[in-house]
Amino acid sequence: MNSGLNFDGLVYDKERGNYHGKVEIATDYFIDVTISPESYDKELVFKLAENTFGKIRIKNESYKEKIAGDLLKLHNEVWNEGKIISKDEFKKRINIQGILIFGEGNAELYYDDGDLFWGHTIVVDVDENGLYQEAQIYG
Repeated sequence: MNSGLNFDGLVYDKERGNYHGKVEIATDYFIDVTISPESYDKELVFKLAENTFGKIRIKNESYKEKIAGDLLKLHNEVWNEGKIISKDEFKKRINIQGILIFGEGNAELYYDDGDLFWGHTIVVDVDENGLYQEAQIYG
């Protein structure tokens, strides 16, 4: 799978033991990508990371749909300051900003909340097959 993930552009952070850099997830839209090999074989981890990134790239819009399904009610009942918004408006306001890919290929996705939750980050867990697990507010 050609995910567009340029490993040559990733920088190794010796202190944290991971690789990080900017990667294009959509035309002219770059996000932060971190790969955390943990104690796994680096070559295998990078293959898994490329696979995971490719799935995330393809499924980003469906993730946004699921995030809205999980968090829209919370926004409209608690965080909205009196303004109810639609699912479509919710999806338009959130944008992926970063990905942390772990050694087994599972990942955390970080979405800008579009000020829906007063600047908190939306964190989404996906498994090694790119399947959405859950979304939560962080920060």
